[in-house]
Amino acid sequence: MKKNMLFWSLLCALVFGFGSSAMAQSKALQKDIKKRVKQLEKEGWKLQASTQTLTYAVTKYRTYLEEDPENRIEIVGVAEGINEKTRDNAVANGVSNYASRAAVQVIGKLKTLFAQDAAAGQEIDKFGSAYEIGVNTRIKALVKQHFILVKTEKDGKKLFNAFLSIDESQARKAREEAARDAAEKAKLTDLSEKVKEFIGEPVPAE
Repeated sequence: MKKNMLFWSLLCALVFGFGSSAMAQSKALQKDIKKRVKQLEKEGWKLQASTQTLTYAVTKYRTYLEEDPENRIEIVGVAEGINEKTRDNAVANGVSNYASRAAVQVIGKLKTLFAQDAAAGQEIDKFGSAYEIGVNTRIKALVKQHFILVKTEKDGKKLFNAFLSIDESQARKAREEAARDAAEKAKLTDLSEKVKEFIGEPVPAE
């Protein structure tokens, strides 16, 4: 009898403890979203071509990312122009920034590892350039577009802010393919194993 009571006591503690933790996280997220939306509205940002409210769009986006933080990586792109088509440039900017960060992450680690090898340094530079282009090309189709914000400046120019995300498991495959092609173009030899190791590391959000 005592064992049963102890079991149910522990179970209740776990269930309600988890519930309290989740509720606290939810409240913290809601508070952060409210603060973020207030800031965006104060700066003059509005949803572009959408019937949603800004609060709903930001909440949906943040909730989506929080549901799987290890695999759902945030990407943000910006662009400036005079018409609505500039939104495409904002998306392209986000993709380009991700590819650039992916290349910088790998190149930096490789150069640190082979700091005393001048020949390796040249190989790394060639690899990095080809790798960045390869990643940029491959992840375009993998990026998920959530919403785009726009605001008009006093001179009439429009600023666009694209909120995107990418699934890390898919992005990793794209980076691996880009690395294989880049290694062939750069005639990478001794660095191949280290490249595989570094490519597997997630590219952090900007």
